[in-house]
Amino acid sequence: MTGTGQDAAKLASDTAALEPQRHEALLQELRERAINIEGKIDQLIRSDPSISPNNTTGHPDQAFGGRTYAQAGEDLIVLNLFHRLGIERPHYLDVGAHHPFNVSNTALLYFRGSRGINVEANPNLIGNFLKARPEDITINAGVGPEAGVLDFYMIDNESGRNSFDRQTVEDFVRNNPAFKVTEVRQIEVMTLTDIISRYADARYPEFLSLDVEGWDRRILETTSFADRGPLVICVESLSGNEADDSDALEATMTRQGYRLYHRTIGNLIFTSPEVTQRLGGRL
Repeated sequence: MTGTGQDAAKLASDTAALEPQRHEALLQELRERAINIEGKIDQLIRSDPSISPNNTTGHPDQAFGGRTYAQAGEDLIVLNLFHRLGIERPHYLDVGAHHPFNVSNTALLYFRGSRGINVEANPNLIGNFLKARPEDITINAGVGPEAGVLDFYMIDNESGRNSFDRQTVEDFVRNNPAFKVTEVRQIEVMTLTDIISRYADARYPEFLSLDVEGWDRRILETTSFADRGPLVICVESLSGNEADDSDALEATMTRQGYRLYHRTIGNLIFTSPEVTQRLGGRL
């Protein structure tokens, strides 16, 4: 081997020997930087606990705390509206409740002292409510335009896409081939009027949340709110095939005297004629 070749080989050997040392030095530098950053974050959180990731009460200026459980903040919108009405703990009826706090329009209300009725068709989900929200009334039943016992199409044990509406389920499965109907159960179906008569002394609570995967408009079309309906109604506006039913829902509620208060991704929030009157038309 020539001198040049020997020099090159020695350089390569020395470089290879140094590589683990350089690697370890770089790792040590990164560790020290991470420790330094974590120390600064800890100091910042101690000086202002409201910015902690574990904070659930929020900044003092956040009137309803620092957490929303709903899909797009609907619970905060609803609480703000009831605050304007002077109702700090509104009662609720949560139809298609699904889970006690995951993507729930009523969980925040419960944790702030409100109580109400949860209605969920999937028997696999009832235990979660009994454990997490024991002071609510929880009913294992479906809600529809007519009472009876109907087929409940289940995509899985806990899916929010399970539904009595076969077309809605078929549309979802067709658009999402990874899913399929795994079971069909016979489940009791009640009307809103049945529930109110049996569990709420025939009086609607101040807030109605409705999410029944395809039947929302049919339920609203066949229910009369003339005799003091809910002050606020939040209803899902997207069907199982992601079609937007907002215009038809707004027309249905307008015929009942309700006004569209707010539109979110996937939900519409309506207010009753009484709300409009109490707020002097300033929604």
